[in-house]
Amino acid sequence: MQVVEQLPLGVQLRDEATFENFYALQSQEVKLQAQLAAIGKGEQSIFIYGESGCGTSHLLQAACHEAQTHDLNSVYLPLEELVEYSPAVFESLENLPLIALDNMQAIAGLPAWEEAVFHLFNRVRDNGGHIIMAANDSIEGLGIKLADLKSRLHWGLVYELPELTEEDKMAALKLRAHNRGLELGDDVAKYVVRQMEGHMDKMFEALNQLDKASLSAKRKVTRPFVKDVMSW
Repeated sequence: MQVVEQLPLGVQLRDEATFENFYALQSQEVKLQAQLAAIGKGEQSIFIYGESGCGTSHLLQAACHEAQTHDLNSVYLPLEELVEYSPAVFESLENLPLIALDNMQAIAGLPAWEEAVFHLFNRVRDNGGHIIMAANDSIEGLGIKLADLKSRLHWGLVYELPELTEEDKMAALKLRAHNRGLELGDDVAKYVVRQMEGHMDKMFEALNQLDKASLSAKRKVTRPFVKDVMSW
């Protein structure tokens, strides 16, 4: 769509950031609501927050992927990158069925950007569209100065994603591996999680390497194989 092409950033969705790959043992409701928003149903605005690695960015990108499968236009915008530009990038975005604004903390305390998000929010709702937002803190904890924007963020659904335990991270890694046709034992999953110190992105990067190596060597992914491939 033309309005997306005019953006100064060529923001690409991660291929694996889908609902199928989202580990949601304690987050089934927020996953369901994001799925509904992706196809133009449910609550018009959703605000999701949680610590780094809990899956907020994954959910936003998954919603955009889902919209695409239904031939609906969407845009995913990481605000920490967008603030280098003018808030004018929001012009006409309300014409899209779905807008995903990530890292809302990046615009907190920036008057022009807070006002731009406020007006975008209003235009989206007036047009009957859906907007999903994510941040690393609650609405009250973000430090947003514009009272009207804070009020708007409370209008829709608000969810906190729980911090993932080691067991959760193991399950998330095993789910991602399973969806790629790769089976990981608990011992291997725990080993990778601990070696990556629980950093989700690093865990999944390691999984990519292990998947390629396993296919190439035609070997199962065992702990000795992981140590050899990753040089741990």
